[in-house]
Amino acid sequence: MHKKKIDAKAVENTGLGTAVSEKYARFINKDGSHNVVTRGRNIFERYSIYSFLINMRGWKFVILILTFYTTINFVFAAFYYLFCIPHLQGLIVGTPLETFEEAYFFSSQTLTTVGYGRISPTGFITNTIASFEALIGILSLAIITGLLYGRFVKPRAHLRFSESAVVAPFKEGRGLMFRLAPIKNAMLSDVSLQVALSMMIEENGKKINRYFSLPLQISSINTLTVTWTVVHPIDETSPLYQLSAADLETNDAEVLVFVRAFDENFANTVIARSSYTYAEIIHGAKFLPAFYDSPKGEGTIVDHRKLNDYIDVPLP
Repeated sequence: MHKKKIDAKAVENTGLGTAVSEKYARFINKDGSHNVVTRGRNIFERYSIYSFLINMRGWKFVILILTFYTTINFVFAAFYYLFCIPHLQGLIVGTPLETFEEAYFFSSQTLTTVGYGRISPTGFITNTIASFEALIGILSLAIITGLLYGRFVKPRAHLRFSESAVVAPFKEGRGLMFRLAPIKNAMLSDVSLQVALSMMIEENGKKINRYFSLPLQISSINTLTVTWTVVHPIDETSPLYQLSAADLETNDAEVLVFVRAFDENFANTVIARSSYTYAEIIHGAKFLPAFYDSPKGEGTIVDHRKLNDYIDVPLP
């Protein structure tokens, strides 16, 4: 462990705990989710179906809906094919595959309550199965509609962080810097940001995880429309003072980023998180400009492809 005494005062309000004596993974993932695995709870207490579905990636959500729709139709088509073929008036019986195809599309029409009318059920059992499938269809449509609405109106912090942080020359010394920018036409105002440093240090001969506040040159801005290069000056009061890249690796350092802003599109407060491990902090580099004035007078052009661009520079 690094033997240099850290003069900065540790903070206890990160909510991540300090009882960790060995760190094997980052505390906050790059997408902002907490890297926490829970134990001692049953499956109903561990997972929220609504939370799982509302936060699922869009393409996974679409695949899940299509899979559910196809599976339900297939199951009921199998029931119709095995038990109800004589009681489906208007059904064209052909080869086993053609007959099953007829049963499958009758199931689809029943599930969606479309009912074109060519095929109709007769008999108590067949009508019961069809009625039960129609009920499932109505409930499924209501649930899927609610989930789509919830996913559509859920306030999200549409922010993109630079993939790496850099230690660059800043004024007469050094500064820890990273960048963020709004995406998807986000209208963010009253943006505030807090940064903390997690490090494994030795206290009384025992390793323990501690958190230190990293004061920023500017911690809040009125509006975020282009990019924001966040700077923590590394001076005598900084917990990073005189720490090299090797020291950060030895101490398993991780920079934790917490952002809060008001999104004018949602008329609500949104929150974003990210982090940079010691391996994602580049010493002796500075970011290249990511926005510039349009030569045609169209306004300011922000090139998100340059958000992570940097060049190597000597450190003082």
